[in-house]
Amino acid sequence: MRTTAHDPGAQRRIGLTGGIASGKSSVGRYLAAQGVPVFDADRYAHDALAPGSEASETVLERYGTQVMANPRPDTDTTPAHRSINRRALGEIVFNNPSERHWLEQLVHPLVRERFQQDLNQHDQADAVVLMIPLLFEAGLSELCSEIWVVNCTPEQQLERLQRRDGLDDASARARINAQWPLSQKCKLADLVLDNCGEAARWQAQILEQMPRIG
Repeated sequence: MRTTAHDPGAQRRIGLTGGIASGKSSVGRYLAAQGVPVFDADRYAHDALAPGSEASETVLERYGTQVMANPRPDTDTTPAHRSINRRALGEIVFNNPSERHWLEQLVHPLVRERFQQDLNQHDQADAVVLMIPLLFEAGLSELCSEIWVVNCTPEQQLERLQRRDGLDDASARARINAQWPLSQKCKLADLVLDNCGEAARWQAQILEQMPRIG
């Protein structure tokens, strides 16, 4: 685990990350409920591929009907009504590293732009949280003054992902393996949040770091 000195007069920009299904969203919701602004990379990425967006049309141009939702002849095919079947897109990119890299190169700059917009709008907040699953993989750690990693065991991660998304073992492992191992992320963290058991564990850790939200 790394240690980073924090300037008491500077805004705390907490990068919240971890592995897929490790519990980032639960931590993010908890922090938001305490009044801390939480910016969500997954939401930004989802918005980037909204029907009619330039990025969505680029994806549909590359993959065609294999990733188009409801590709029927009688369906309105104007850009505003064409949408992506995100599960089908996931099957492609999580099983093909080159295609995943292509998609990340398309979406990550748009996500970074949204982060910068929200940071500019909340520059007076004492602390903000940047919830970024691919914080290290996407090279976004420079946006943060400190990094928190939500950790659980590999077995828990696999079981939670399969239960949450209804995936078989091979599909779940492909998604996990598309990210850095949790053990590697923990070595680069300022704080490792323990999500191996009850939520009270990581909640207590957060209150130690941010006692004013308690």
